[in-house]
Amino acid sequence: MLNESSDRAASDTDIADKSHLRGLSNDMTRIPQYTKSDTLKFMASEKWFESWFDSPLYEQLYANRDDTEAAQLVSWIAGKMPPDRFPSVLDMGCGRGRHSVMLAERGYSVTGVDLSPRAIEKAQKRSESHKLTNIRFEVGDMRSYHGDPYDMVCNLFTSFGYFEKDKDNRNVIENMSNQLQGNGVLVLDYLNAVKVRRNIVPVENVTVGDMRCHITRAIEGDTIVKTIYFNHIESGEVRYQERVKLYGEEWFREVFGSAGLKVSEYLGDYSGTRFIPEYSPRLLIVAGR
Repeated sequence: MLNESSDRAASDTDIADKSHLRGLSNDMTRIPQYTKSDTLKFMASEKWFESWFDSPLYEQLYANRDDTEAAQLVSWIAGKMPPDRFPSVLDMGCGRGRHSVMLAERGYSVTGVDLSPRAIEKAQKRSESHKLTNIRFEVGDMRSYHGDPYDMVCNLFTSFGYFEKDKDNRNVIENMSNQLQGNGVLVLDYLNAVKVRRNIVPVENVTVGDMRCHITRAIEGDTIVKTIYFNHIESGEVRYQERVKLYGEEWFREVFGSAGLKVSEYLGDYSGTRFIPEYSPRLLIVAGR
């Protein structure tokens, strides 16, 4: 569903910084300053992800992402949980299929699930272009999707923490746990909430195609909020938001335990180094039944 995450909000690179926008031109003089206005064409809501991830503007804003980080993560997964031991994989919140396709190329039998029909359509085309036969995609809600039991369930590139209510995010973990075979493994790749709070970039101005884009970031309680204002000379102003909960180790430990999962590792990056809250770029959790 956050994470092209899995290609998602924060998704991946973090919602707190602007590393995902490398290559876009800054144009500080052309970007207007925006205020909260009820005249904006799209207002954020609890279901922000339903409209944003299905929007062509999402694809344009994140068009400059490359596959380097995704390839590094998939390489680590394949080394740690090889396809001969964990042949079937559910990529929950697969986005446009970047990780799913790489996993299939490694030899896993992959099912990718995402709430966005547009994302699933793009993922299917991506897999077809790679001529893969060991992969399929479905539209589904990560809170309730139910498929065959899998040897491994992945939730990658911050495709988690999108729901306003904590119980909905708990339901996601419980549902992923229920998808596992008896000795299955869950891999969750998430932002580092401590580092996000410390390194937030509050304002950013970029040019996306022929649109001027003003981005703000703020922490509202336990949520990092990224507001994206697009201004087009013909269509006017449109606003979208990305809202991701800032959960830490202790929250995950308690919720995973309630879901019948035991965390075996907390890692801090895609090379598998130990998680250090003050420094690690990611929070990568490996758990099993």
